[in-house]
Amino acid sequence: MKIEINSKYKKLVKVLLVVFPLLSIATAFLSLPLVLSLPIAILITTIPLVLDRFVFNYKVLHIMPMPTNDMLVHRLGTSWVADNIETMEGLGIVILFKYKHVAKDAYGMLKAWNYGKVIDPSENISFNVVREQGSTYSAFLYAGDRLDSIIASEALAKEHHGSNAKIAMSVAKFYMQFSFDYSESELKTKCVESLPYVDELHLNVGYVRDGKIVMYSKQGFRLKKFSLRDRVDVPDGTLESLNEWISPEGKLAPINQALVEQVNRNLESNT
Repeated sequence: MKIEINSKYKKLVKVLLVVFPLLSIATAFLSLPLVLSLPIAILITTIPLVLDRFVFNYKVLHIMPMPTNDMLVHRLGTSWVADNIETMEGLGIVILFKYKHVAKDAYGMLKAWNYGKVIDPSENISFNVVREQGSTYSAFLYAGDRLDSIIASEALAKEHHGSNAKIAMSVAKFYMQFSFDYSESELKTKCVESLPYVDELHLNVGYVRDGKIVMYSKQGFRLKKFSLRDRVDVPDGTLESLNEWISPEGKLAPINQALVEQVNRNLESNT
């Protein structure tokens, strides 16, 4: 039979299982005849072996690769891209940042989420869009379950704490939420509504230079699993179900908003 106990009591248990036998041996030698005290002392010395019957519970927090503070401050928004806007071949979405070095950090985070690979067949990077009322959408980008990394963390914790450790894993994830209002953009609506009909979604990060979007990486990432569903079809308990649509108005500082408007004008003139 195993006895489970919180890991914070591990030192106390060890101390008791060492001190108690020593005191008992000393008491036995002082109060009992030698023929009795010797066998009793030998028996008492086996008490520390009881330590193997204890299972110590440990709580381990597994933290997915996190963003830098600059990524939170200098995020400008998103832009849809496609090789062919008629067929939506090469459909992709670009997360925009104000500066190149911030885009580099964002690219590094996404790369870490996908174990350094370009193609993501297992939803290491999760991108899910929720269709809200009217022509509004909520999009969520976050690290997927990434079970391999969680299993590795649990194995490392067991190795560190010993074989009689019981590990309770908790996972901390960062997510980005984007709110789209496409009531005045048929093209952007077509892009997001095409998600169920494309085999892969290109995900990239970019930055703004001279009022134009510059891709940080030519390759980006190729997601094989992503979704578009109505709000009523979102499963309970998911990250998407816990976050409702938020109006994008007023989310950017005036100087950044002006930069976004300049980028939009350039995009419209080239469409």
